[in-house]
Amino acid sequence: MFTYKKILSRLILPFLGLVLMSLSQATLADNSTQNAAKHDHISFSKPWVRALPPSVMHTAAYVEINNSSKVADTLLDVWSPSIKSMSVHQTKQVDGILKMMAADNTTIPPMGKLVLQPGGYHLMLMGIETPLVENETLMICFEFERAGIVHVNFPIVKK
Repeated sequence: MFTYKKILSRLILPFLGLVLMSLSQATLADNSTQNAAKHDHISFSKPWVRALPPSVMHTAAYVEINNSSKVADTLLDVWSPSIKSMSVHQTKQVDGILKMMAADNTTIPPMGKLVLQPGGYHLMLMGIETPLVENETLMICFEFERAGIVHVNFPIVKK
């Protein structure tokens, strides 16, 4: 004999569970779409990391960061899970001597780009825990003020 309690537990509760799962999946999909839209104005081209002998614990990485928005975006942080320390540096001439210094300004102008290249701005990778092998890739994470976090795979190249 069916009681109200049995009908509730066998029919309605599983149905409510399905409804809740559907709602949570829709929310996740919506968040994923919003996150993609959040950084769609930032793109990367020509990424590469300089391959060096395994005994060397530091190297440099280069890339062009493009901003297709009409609003500037600032690079707040950069990191990689297998690198102890990473930061944006720039090569500057000080008193006739070329020096590498922490970069003062990492804002990508509206409809502009920040070019990280040898002899200029670059990513300095210090404390390499696992040797970087030529023809493999290194994932580097960029955090922007507006775009949020963007992951980029950098090919490791001997140049």
